[in-house]
Amino acid sequence: MSKPDVKLPVSFFSRLGPGLLLAATSIGASHLVMSPRAGWMFGFQLLWLVPLTHIFKYHAFEFGPRYAAATGESLIAGYAKVPGPKGWALWVLLFVTVAQGIGVLAGVVGIAAAVLSTFIGHEPFTGFYIIMVIGTVLLFLVLGGYNWLDFLNKIMMTVLFLATIVVFVPACPGPAEFKHFVIPSVPAGSIAVIAGILGWMPTGIDVSVWHSLWTLEKHRDLASVQTLERRGEILKLSLMDMRLGYILSFVVASVFLLLAGVYLYGTTNEIDGAEFSRSLAKIYTDNIGYWMYFVFMVAAFTAMYSTVYAVMDGFSRAFAEMASTLFPKIRTGWRMKLYWIFVLSTAAFAILILLALKGNNPVTLVLDVAFLGLCVAPLYYGLNYYCVTRLIKEERFKPKTLARLIALSGIIVVLSATLVCVVVKYEHFLRKILNVFVKS
Repeated sequence: MSKPDVKLPVSFFSRLGPGLLLAATSIGASHLVMSPRAGWMFGFQLLWLVPLTHIFKYHAFEFGPRYAAATGESLIAGYAKVPGPKGWALWVLLFVTVAQGIGVLAGVVGIAAAVLSTFIGHEPFTGFYIIMVIGTVLLFLVLGGYNWLDFLNKIMMTVLFLATIVVFVPACPGPAEFKHFVIPSVPAGSIAVIAGILGWMPTGIDVSVWHSLWTLEKHRDLASVQTLERRGEILKLSLMDMRLGYILSFVVASVFLLLAGVYLYGTTNEIDGAEFSRSLAKIYTDNIGYWMYFVFMVAAFTAMYSTVYAVMDGFSRAFAEMASTLFPKIRTGWRMKLYWIFVLSTAAFAILILLALKGNNPVTLVLDVAFLGLCVAPLYYGLNYYCVTRLIKEERFKPKTLARLIALSGIIVVLSATLVCVVVKYEHFLRKILNVFVKS
């Protein structure tokens, strides 16, 4: 068993891990699809949503590594201690994990395969690309587990960041456009887009659970650390790692929306369908140069491939931990088996779903499935808040007053976004019900 790396003279890069995995999960469908859609439809007018979502949802994600470092256990163990019927929170979230584990994986694999098929070949979107994406990720998980996930993700995030900057520098808009970061506007017809971004950017709040598990995996002897000083060092390192990943998420989301505002706004190029990446790349190549096609496609595929990797591991890790927490007797012999059962099952279902859909619009698929995650986001945020304010014993490890106020405000924002999104999505159905009551 390795010693905690906070005391070792290792490089700064090797100390990072879970925070960049958070960034990998974030820089997927929400950044690659929703940011460009917002810029395509409304120019720079919705730019204020990027800092808003990252500020008000920050603590939902920060509470994951904070709780793990302070207690030596995951948020899932904390959820099991929430007052009420025994294990109620875990049962609810276990159902959500199974539903999302299949659907979200199918969606992000579909987008990654669509980008790959556009990049390396001009033949139609086929099962070959789907199996290539899932097969290589499975191979990496089998051969290296978390260590390879950690290592490869650092490489992919570095490539993504550099490629994104290369794309952005020649296209950077004038200083006047940056005012939209702080001046909110709600253009006509933007409510659905605003609600979606508020709910899904930077990513689903359930990823905070994965982050707590990744933190324990990164610092494997956290459960046995006794001194507050050592816990404090690990907490400091974990939060630094998390904040770096979060800043990376913010920068990439901003850049994609700004680029779309520059090149896509007012055009007829739709950010939709299996070849959405070709539509995006074409705008950049037409305005900057053909060399930009390769830079953009590398950035796009890196973003989606790292998301597939993190999603496949994260959902499976959360499922195994929830099931073994609900049934402690199976923990020793079945925890890792449950992980691999979930990995293989969701991979198989994802392939079947995508083959049945024949690659039709993976963008719509991932957004539809993510709606379930949006509906439970306020619950996750509330549970995380309870865990760090009530279950952490040492006062020095608890969030301060300002952090608590921002977190409570964030819960209200996420809940409001959820309600608005539900109303917008089911507006036609709700109108029918209202008409029935009016007539009666």
